Amino acid sequence: MSETVNTDTPAVVTEVEGVEPEPKDIDWKAEARKHEQRAKENLARAKANETAAQRLAEIEDANKTELEKVAARAEAAEKRAAELEAQSVRSEVAASKGIPSGLLTGSTKEELEASADALIAFRGEKTSNPLVVRTEGNSPTPQPSSDTEFVSALFGGGSD
Repeated sequence: MSETVNTDTPAVVTEVEGVEPEPKDIDWKAEARKHEQRAKENLARAKANETAAQRLAEIEDANKTELEKVAARAEAAEKRAAELEAQSVRSEVAASKGIPSGLLTGSTKEELEASADALIAFRGEKTSNPLVVRTEGNSPTPQPSSDTEFVSALFGGGSD
């Protein structure tokens, strides 16, 4: 800001060059219409650019050489083969260790085995449950208890 200072009169601030004074009455509706029109123009330009970008991508794809297309397919096939190999190793380790494959971490066989061993150690030793054979259809023979024997002896009879 530039100021003009006179010793005889109080300091007076003059207008700064290049800055217009703010108008007191602004037509907000006109301003809104102006910005709305700009937004519509920008949207129309964006839509026109979108179709142009799609056409450019189609042209670039058409201009790819046959060698580039083959290289892209080979790269995709190699990536798929690597994924399947990793999945196979994961399944193999999971089956051999008895661990769900989703719990294993690592990318190499050694890392997967170490992960499985850590899970087994965390789980602890599994105690084997004895095999229980049910005797369906056979009614078990009641074993006399000491109470039954006492009552029999007391009343002098047997159980019929």
